[in-house]
Amino acid sequence: MHPAIIFTIIPLISALIGWFTNHLAVRMLFRPRRPVRILWFTFAGLIPRRQAELAAKIGETVEKELISHRDIHDVVTSSRFRDEILDTIISRIEEFIYVNLGSSPLVALALSGEAAARIRQLVRDELARTLPGVMEELFEKVESQIDFKEIVRAKIDAFDLARLEGIVYNIAARELRAIEWVGAVLGFLIGLGQVAFLMVWSV
Repeated sequence: MHPAIIFTIIPLISALIGWFTNHLAVRMLFRPRRPVRILWFTFAGLIPRRQAELAAKIGETVEKELISHRDIHDVVTSSRFRDEILDTIISRIEEFIYVNLGSSPLVALALSGEAAARIRQLVRDELARTLPGVMEELFEKVESQIDFKEIVRAKIDAFDLARLEGIVYNIAARELRAIEWVGAVLGFLIGLGQVAFLMVWSV
Protein backbone atom coordinates (compact mmCIF):
# COMPACT_ATOMS: atom_id res chain seq x y z
CA MET A 1 0.00 0.00 0.00
CA HIS A 2 1.26 3.45 -0.87
CA PRO A 3 2.75 5.31 2.12
CA ALA A 4 0.53 8.35 1.44
CA ILE A 5 -2.57 6.18 1.88
CA ILE A 6 -1.21 4.72 5.10
CA PHE A 7 -0.38 8.18 6.46
CA THR A 8 -3.93 9.32 5.60
CA ILE A 9 -5.63 6.30 7.12
CA ILE A 10 -3.76 6.44 10.44
CA PRO A 11 -5.20 9.84 11.58
CA LEU A 12 -8.68 8.84 10.40
CA ILE A 13 -8.58 5.54 12.27
CA SER A 14 -7.21 7.32 15.35
CA ALA A 15 -10.04 9.88 15.12
CA LEU A 16 -12.60 7.07 14.85
CA ILE A 17 -11.10 5.31 17.86
CA GLY A 18 -11.09 8.57 19.86
CA TRP A 19 -14.73 9.26 18.98
CA PHE A 20 -15.81 5.71 19.77
CA THR A 21 -14.04 5.54 23.15
CA ASN A 22 -15.62 8.82 24.29
CA HIS A 23 -19.00 7.75 22.91
CA LEU A 24 -18.68 4.50 24.84
CA ALA A 25 -17.64 6.36 28.00
CA VAL A 26 -20.71 8.62 27.77
CA ARG A 27 -23.02 5.64 27.25
CA MET A 28 -21.45 3.80 30.17
CA LEU A 29 -22.72 6.49 32.52
CA PHE A 30 -26.06 4.62 32.38
CA ARG A 31 -25.29 1.33 30.62
CA PRO A 32 -25.55 -1.43 31.44
CA ARG A 33 -28.36 -0.63 33.85
CA ARG A 34 -28.02 -4.01 35.55
CA PRO A 35 -24.70 -5.62 36.45
CA VAL A 36 -23.31 -7.87 33.71
CA ARG A 37 -20.79 -10.51 34.68
CA ILE A 38 -18.11 -11.53 32.17
CA LEU A 39 -15.71 -14.15 33.51
CA TRP A 40 -14.33 -12.68 36.76
CA PHE A 41 -15.44 -9.13 36.04
CA THR A 42 -18.75 -7.41 36.73
CA PHE A 43 -19.75 -4.38 34.67
CA ALA A 44 -22.45 -1.81 35.42
CA GLY A 45 -23.07 1.79 34.44
CA LEU A 46 -21.66 4.44 36.75
CA ILE A 47 -25.06 5.91 37.68
CA PRO A 48 -26.86 2.55 38.20
CA ARG A 49 -23.94 1.19 40.25
CA ARG A 50 -23.80 4.21 42.53
CA GLN A 51 -27.42 5.36 42.47
CA ALA A 52 -27.97 4.78 46.19
CA GLU A 53 -24.76 6.60 47.11
CA LEU A 54 -25.56 9.49 44.78
CA ALA A 55 -29.08 9.71 46.20
CA ALA A 56 -27.72 9.95 49.75
CA LYS A 57 -25.14 12.59 48.82
CA ILE A 58 -27.65 14.70 46.88
CA GLY A 59 -30.09 14.46 49.79
CA GLU A 60 -27.43 15.71 52.20
CA THR A 61 -26.49 18.54 49.85
CA VAL A 62 -30.09 19.64 49.31
CA GLU A 63 -30.78 19.76 53.05
CA LYS A 64 -27.50 21.54 53.80
CA GLU A 65 -27.28 23.99 50.91
CA LEU A 66 -30.74 24.43 49.36
CA ILE A 67 -33.58 23.96 51.84
CA SER A 68 -33.75 23.16 55.53
CA HIS A 69 -36.12 23.27 58.47
CA ARG A 70 -34.73 26.69 59.32
CA ASP A 71 -35.99 27.98 55.96
CA ILE A 72 -39.48 26.69 56.74
CA HIS A 73 -39.31 28.21 60.23
CA ASP A 74 -38.35 31.61 58.81
CA VAL A 75 -41.36 31.52 56.48
CA VAL A 76 -44.04 30.36 58.93
CA THR A 77 -42.91 32.78 61.65
CA SER A 78 -42.53 35.82 59.40
CA SER A 79 -44.85 38.78 60.00
CA ARG A 80 -46.04 38.70 56.39
CA PHE A 81 -47.07 35.05 56.60
CA ARG A 82 -48.72 35.67 59.99
CA ASP A 83 -50.76 38.59 58.60
CA GLU A 84 -51.89 36.47 55.64
CA ILE A 85 -52.98 33.70 58.01
CA LEU A 86 -54.82 36.21 60.21
CA ASP A 87 -56.70 37.67 57.25
CA THR A 88 -57.62 34.21 55.99
CA ILE A 89 -58.89 33.03 59.38
CA ILE A 90 -60.94 36.18 59.97
CA SER A 91 -62.44 35.97 56.48
CA ARG A 92 -63.44 32.35 57.07
CA ILE A 93 -64.98 33.22 60.46
CA GLU A 94 -66.98 36.10 58.95
CA GLU A 95 -68.09 33.90 56.06
CA PHE A 96 -69.23 31.19 58.46
CA ILE A 97 -71.17 33.66 60.63
CA TYR A 98 -72.91 35.39 57.72
CA VAL A 99 -73.81 32.12 56.00
CA ASN A 100 -74.98 30.22 59.07
CA LEU A 101 -76.14 32.93 61.48
CA GLY A 102 -76.78 35.95 59.28
CA SER A 103 -80.53 35.33 59.18
CA SER A 104 -80.83 36.08 62.92
CA PRO A 105 -81.81 39.75 63.53
CA LEU A 106 -79.69 39.93 66.69
CA VAL A 107 -76.62 38.60 64.91
CA ALA A 108 -77.24 40.91 61.97
CA LEU A 109 -77.48 43.87 64.36
CA ALA A 110 -74.29 42.83 66.21
CA LEU A 111 -72.39 42.52 62.96
CA SER A 112 -73.38 45.89 61.58
CA GLY A 113 -71.47 49.14 61.70
CA GLU A 114 -69.09 49.90 64.54
CA ALA A 115 -69.93 46.72 66.43
CA ALA A 116 -68.68 44.57 63.57
CA ALA A 117 -65.44 46.56 63.36
CA ARG A 118 -64.85 46.21 67.12
CA ILE A 119 -65.54 42.47 67.06
CA ARG A 120 -63.28 42.04 64.08
CA GLN A 121 -60.48 43.94 65.80
CA LEU A 122 -60.91 41.95 69.04
CA VAL A 123 -60.73 38.68 67.12
CA ARG A 124 -57.70 39.88 65.19
CA ASP A 125 -55.90 41.03 68.36
CA GLU A 126 -56.54 37.70 70.08
CA LEU A 127 -55.39 35.73 67.06
CA ALA A 128 -52.30 37.94 66.73
CA ARG A 129 -51.49 37.17 70.37
CA THR A 130 -51.92 33.41 70.16
CA LEU A 131 -50.93 32.70 66.55
CA PRO A 132 -47.12 32.92 67.00
CA GLY A 133 -47.25 30.18 69.63
CA VAL A 134 -49.51 28.08 67.42
CA MET A 135 -47.16 28.52 64.47
CA GLU A 136 -44.19 27.47 66.60
CA GLU A 137 -46.05 24.33 67.65
CA LEU A 138 -46.97 23.68 64.02
CA PHE A 139 -43.35 24.10 62.96
CA GLU A 140 -42.17 21.66 65.63
CA LYS A 141 -44.64 19.06 64.35
CA VAL A 142 -43.55 19.68 60.75
CA GLU A 143 -39.89 19.46 61.77
CA SER A 144 -40.45 16.10 63.45
CA GLN A 145 -42.41 14.73 60.49
CA ILE A 146 -40.40 15.98 57.50
CA ASP A 147 -36.86 14.85 56.74
CA PHE A 148 -35.80 16.67 53.56
CA LYS A 149 -32.64 14.61 53.21
CA GLU A 150 -34.55 11.34 53.41
CA ILE A 151 -37.29 12.53 51.05
CA VAL A 152 -34.77 13.53 48.37
CA ARG A 153 -32.73 10.34 48.90
CA ALA A 154 -35.78 8.11 48.56
CA LYS A 155 -37.06 9.94 45.47
CA ILE A 156 -33.73 9.74 43.64
CA ASP A 157 -33.06 6.15 44.71
CA ALA A 158 -36.46 5.10 43.35
CA PHE A 159 -36.16 7.18 40.16
CA ASP A 160 -36.46 5.15 36.96
CA LEU A 161 -33.02 4.98 35.35
CA ALA A 162 -34.36 4.93 31.80
CA ARG A 163 -36.29 8.13 32.47
CA LEU A 164 -33.29 9.72 34.18
CA GLU A 165 -31.08 8.80 31.23
CA GLY A 166 -33.55 10.40 28.84
CA ILE A 167 -33.66 13.59 30.92
CA VAL A 168 -29.87 13.86 31.10
CA TYR A 169 -29.41 13.26 27.37
CA ASN A 170 -32.15 15.76 26.50
CA ILE A 171 -30.63 18.46 28.71
CA ALA A 172 -26.96 17.84 27.92
CA ALA A 173 -27.17 16.43 24.39
CA ARG A 174 -24.99 19.18 22.92
CA GLU A 175 -22.33 18.87 25.62
CA LEU A 176 -22.25 15.08 25.38
CA ARG A 177 -21.84 15.24 21.61
CA ALA A 178 -19.04 17.76 22.13
CA ILE A 179 -17.27 15.26 24.38
CA GLU A 180 -17.49 12.65 21.63
CA TRP A 181 -16.13 15.05 19.01
CA VAL A 182 -13.32 16.13 21.32
CA GLY A 183 -12.31 12.47 21.42
CA ALA A 184 -12.32 12.39 17.62
CA VAL A 185 -10.20 15.55 17.36
CA LEU A 186 -7.71 14.32 19.95
CA GLY A 187 -7.54 10.96 18.20
CA PHE A 188 -6.90 12.68 14.88
CA LEU A 189 -4.10 14.79 16.40
CA ILE A 190 -2.55 11.70 17.95
CA GLY A 191 -2.75 10.03 14.55
CA LEU A 192 -0.96 12.98 12.98
CA GLY A 193 1.71 12.66 15.65
CA GLN A 194 2.12 8.99 14.79
CA VAL A 195 2.43 9.87 11.10
CA ALA A 196 5.06 12.50 11.87
CA PHE A 197 6.96 10.00 14.00
CA LEU A 198 6.84 7.37 11.24
CA MET A 199 7.98 9.88 8.65
CA VAL A 200 10.95 10.92 10.79
CA TRP A 201 11.71 7.29 11.63
CA SER A 202 11.62 6.24 7.97
CA VAL A 203 14.06 8.93 6.86
